[in-house]
Amino acid sequence: EFAKAGPALAGTSPHSQVAILHSYDSRWAINWQRHNQNFDPVTQIVSYYKPLREVAQSIDIVQPTVPLDGYKLVVAPGLEVLTDAAAKNLIAYVRNGGHLVLGQRAAMKDDDNSLQVNRAPGPLVALLGGRVEQFYAIDDKPEDTVPVTGTWGSTTSKIWAEQLSTSAPDTEVLMRYGKSNGWLDGQPAAITRKVGKGRITYIGAWMDEPAMLNAAKWMAETSGVTAAFGPVPDGVDVYPREGDGKKVFILVNFAKTPRTITLPSTMHDVLGGGDLTTVSLNQYGVAVLQAK
Repeated sequence: EFAKAGPALAGTSPHSQVAILHSYDSRWAINWQRHNQNFDPVTQIVSYYKPLREVAQSIDIVQPTVPLDGYKLVVAPGLEVLTDAAAKNLIAYVRNGGHLVLGQRAAMKDDDNSLQVNRAPGPLVALLGGRVEQFYAIDDKPEDTVPVTGTWGSTTSKIWAEQLSTSAPDTEVLMRYGKSNGWLDGQPAAITRKVGKGRITYIGAWMDEPAMLNAAKWMAETSGVTAAFGPVPDGVDVYPREGDGKKVFILVNFAKTPRTITLPSTMHDVLGGGDLTTVSLNQYGVAVLQAK
């Protein structure tokens, strides 16, 4: 199969419209001072990765200082340590038309793991037109979770909740906290602002999976992100690749039962030969399809 796929894959590379920023410095900083023992930075990344993967199919995991112009959407969950170089890179990305989404605890610290001079998100406050006023580590008891409602539906914030504020007239509030501890009541939980052709969004609440899926769909819609292959059944992963004038898709079925996928157009079956409009895969079945 590698020999058959080789010529089709030659000169191609993974092609994603979405990137998630990952920083080992930030992971270390959070683990050193979690505030809440359940605030696991890897779990936080997955809470964004899973719904975004469902919507966009392909996501790159990159460092915050790499060139970002090729991405329609860049998401930074838990980027607690924000270096000057990374801040300049993210500001330029937004001003050049990209959509940056910051997750909880973003940009609280500088290169030395010291608190930023400005409240979070530090160097990005002026761009966002808002900031974090307070943050709360939430107890594990069900009665201590904080209700959140707004654009992404009704949910609760567990583990962590940040009280946001807005300072620019064009900064929109997407989600608000409901009645809880008094300090958070009615306060913004997620805010967003258009900056020219770009956009910057801050999410201060740790929300459940249904709300995060709604948030991911909103992120994709506002950023122009589309699934390159079109809809596929649950359990099927799609890996788009481009280059050398070719578009190639690798499909893998991780579901326990067979899956039939309707192709968005007639494609060449690289492994089996011939042209297809549908493909059926058993568990762990693989297809390599080249767009005509």
